[in-house]
Amino acid sequence: MTKYEILVATDGSEYGRKAEIAAMKISKSYNISMAAIYIAVGHKDSEREERIAKGEVALNRVVETGAEMGVEVSKILVGVSMQRMPQKGAMADTMARAILDAAEKYNVHTIVLGGKGESEINPEIGSVALAVVKKAKCTVLVAR
Repeated sequence: MTKYEILVATDGSEYGRKAEIAAMKISKSYNISMAAIYIAVGHKDSEREERIAKGEVALNRVVETGAEMGVEVSKILVGVSMQRMPQKGAMADTMARAILDAAEKYNVHTIVLGGKGESEINPEIGSVALAVVKKAKCTVLVAR
């Protein structure tokens, strides 16, 4: 099984890009392996497929940026269907669970992700980042 020391979760946003750069700098500084993950969640199959396509674009950009920085980045694209949203925050929990599952599967040392200050729970950190920080069994770096 492949092991990645760094797993950067990205959504292509401003905070996601900050997380990508931070992960690449760490990976390059310590000469360690890294992967980028994009979680494509949709209520309908068509919505999920659109997000998968967006994820491919985002991950390809991360790989290209990594190559420019001298860092090899592996891609992980996860598509998740959510036919119903049973409760508030279910999408954030689903995304966090997918990130944490990948971290466990690939024996990740550090998860790097962006923190977005638009959550009702805490204006300083987004709901996905908060869920990952709370439940991770490894180190988590939140880029701001």
